[in-house]
Amino acid sequence: MGSTAAAVLERRTDEILTAYRATLHSTDSALLREEGSVDHYLTEARRVLAHVIAELHRGTYIPHGTDHLGTDSPDPGGPRTHPVESGRAATALFDAVLVVLMDEPESIRPRGAEAAVLFSLLHRQIVARHTARSVTHIGYLLERIRNAHNDERQRVARELHDEVAGHLGSALNWFELHEVYEQDCPELAREKLQAARTTVRESLSSLRDVMAGLRHRIDTASLRTALTQDLEGMGERAAEVRVTVTGDEAWLPPGAAEELFLIIREAQRNAVRHARAALVTVEVHVAPGEVRAAVEDDGVGFDLVATAPRGHGGMLSMRERAELLGGSVTVESQPGCGTRILVFVPLKGDASGDCT
Repeated sequence: MGSTAAAVLERRTDEILTAYRATLHSTDSALLREEGSVDHYLTEARRVLAHVIAELHRGTYIPHGTDHLGTDSPDPGGPRTHPVESGRAATALFDAVLVVLMDEPESIRPRGAEAAVLFSLLHRQIVARHTARSVTHIGYLLERIRNAHNDERQRVARELHDEVAGHLGSALNWFELHEVYEQDCPELAREKLQAARTTVRESLSSLRDVMAGLRHRIDTASLRTALTQDLEGMGERAAEVRVTVTGDEAWLPPGAAEELFLIIREAQRNAVRHARAALVTVEVHVAPGEVRAAVEDDGVGFDLVATAPRGHGGMLSMRERAELLGGSVTVESQPGCGTRILVFVPLKGDASGDCT
């Protein structure tokens, strides 16, 4: 068999990449719409085509195994890719090749066994590369989760040390002074005893606050109640906040409910603390197959490019939590025009609340 397929791919590589780029830009994904990410995908697509062309020329049509496909791993400097996005990119490349090949005159178009070999090689290359990128992304997210757990433990340790342990240390000091003054200065001893009691009460109050922060409030309350309680815990605030939750929260699996709460809570807190807004609206709609939320404020806004919210810890955490659920977080903002954060999370299950 000749190398008609290889010749076609070589001649029309640029057209395939152009079609691939157009598909990536039209995909409903904030990640794929970023120019830097698209450039990385195009570079990788060119490598895939080059590898397939080389195998077609060599005649290595039926490899003895697929272990060798993992040796040419994706560029470590490339974009991390959620499996959902990776699947979209893989499908887009395969379709781009198919469309261009079908545009070839029938007389020179790869057919029969040659076409089967071409698409088999292409499929293996695409799957191997995008699987490797997805595994890298999942590993990154798992590392972020481990770091988040460590950070939370350190935060709790600091609060116990600074608030609870500090108060108990003071109370112990007052008790010891009470013993010192009990015989010679009973009035002063009573003052020290009262101070010790007051300090113990403060210690118990601080301990309750720490414990309340550790509870999964969303497990025992509705999403709206949990968000409202979080606002109350922030104390006095300049902005008016309106929280609306519609739909049946029974459609939310417990894990998704907790992550969704943390995402919306972060957006809500950012708006209240940093936007200098007069009004913040939080709207959440739960449907059998998805959750959509919007947190919008009329505050100062910011330049999305100049501020680079992807590098912001809170924004990065929100996006990664959403990605773990197969969803996304989109930010819309302009200086002086407020900010709008859109959250999308797909759900598995049916209207009976049987979510998995």
